Amino acid sequence: MVAANPVDRLVVHGREVVVSESLDKHTSVATLIGDYHELMTVFGGPAPRREKLVELFSSLEIADQVRGMALRPRRETLLGTMSEHIAIFAEGLGSLSIPGPGHAAGHQPRHQGARTKFGEVWRSPLPGVASATQLTDYTYTLGFPSAMAEVVFADGDDKATDADKLSWLEQINISWAAG
Repeated sequence: MVAANPVDRLVVHGREVVVSESLDKHTSVATLIGDYHELMTVFGGPAPRREKLVELFSSLEIADQVRGMALRPRRETLLGTMSEHIAIFAEGLGSLSIPGPGHAAGHQPRHQGARTKFGEVWRSPLPGVASATQLTDYTYTLGFPSAMAEVVFADGDDKATDADKLSWLEQINISWAAG
């Protein structure tokens, strides 16, 4: 997280897009605000021109529903999906890193994990942690029938207890739909 200021607001296909730049102008973020979810893209350096952002978000079909947001390139663009990766940040709990189906298999450990409500979980010490003693010292790899994810719990002055974080981990259920 870096300090940033909003620098522009625009509308693409009836949805608001908010553009922010970091104070040092080394990073910018464009966020499309859906009915239930937000779609963010990060750029190195200052924010692109408004026309480029309209072009980028206009190239996508976006379906935002309570159960999730689905994205695909518009047919007329002749674009295809090369790879997919989703990052989700849950305030006070942690973050999920979800590779697309084509890259998920490379994340699965070779040994059996512990059972969760919807799949399996493996725990590994974070790089650079000499003596792992608390939840935040580990990364948690989750495996599901059609997806994998990595969870890193939030560290710091949050109000979520270890029990809250483990309960959240237990409830995570990820699947990729065909097509």
